[in-house]
Amino acid sequence: MKRYRLLAAAGTVLGLAVTACGSIPQTGVSAPGTATSSAAPSASSVSAASAASAATPSAATPAASASRPATPSPSAAASPVWFNCLGRGQVIPADYILTCADAGSVLDHLVWTRWTAQQAVATGVHELNNAMPDRAEGKFIDYPAVVTLWRSEPVPGHPGERYFTRSTVRYTGPRPPAYTSHGQLVQHPAGWTQSLGLTGA
Repeated sequence: MKRYRLLAAAGTVLGLAVTACGSIPQTGVSAPGTATSSAAPSASSVSAASAASAATPSAATPAASASRPATPSPSAAASPVWFNCLGRGQVIPADYILTCADAGSVLDHLVWTRWTAQQAVATGVHELNNAMPDRAEGKFIDYPAVVTLWRSEPVPGHPGERYFTRSTVRYTGPRPPAYTSHGQLVQHPAGWTQSLGLTGA
């Protein structure tokens, strides 16, 4: 009987111990995705977390930059145009008619080495009708030249747009017998300059 009481007492004590253990908060173990502790983080852990978040780029950043439209090149947006005989602004044309009435004077085979807001430069040939015996039956003679466009000015009525108002042609080889420069006929010119308008030369 005494032995039975001792066993019963031991069982009671063990049961109380198990009950007591079941009421202790299990702060050290958690299910996946839940907090492992209800205690406030220490100052050192906050600093470490802040440093980690600052060093790690946000996942939204690439998406935001990818959706942002590309900014046009300032030089491209500010490039002046060269108005042709039809009043259309051209940029880096391969040829250009100087005499709109009969196309007897043409800058052709233009290869541009520069086209900026201040100046445009190309190499090519000045094709000139020799008008012999007349323009209708004349032959075109090629004169190698360097073409420079300059003095850009605002296009009237079109804010932000500009056009070249001067062109200079300098011959690098044989020269034409004569050509008009600044309204005057020059014999065997080394080069010439003329004003440009909104409807070509």
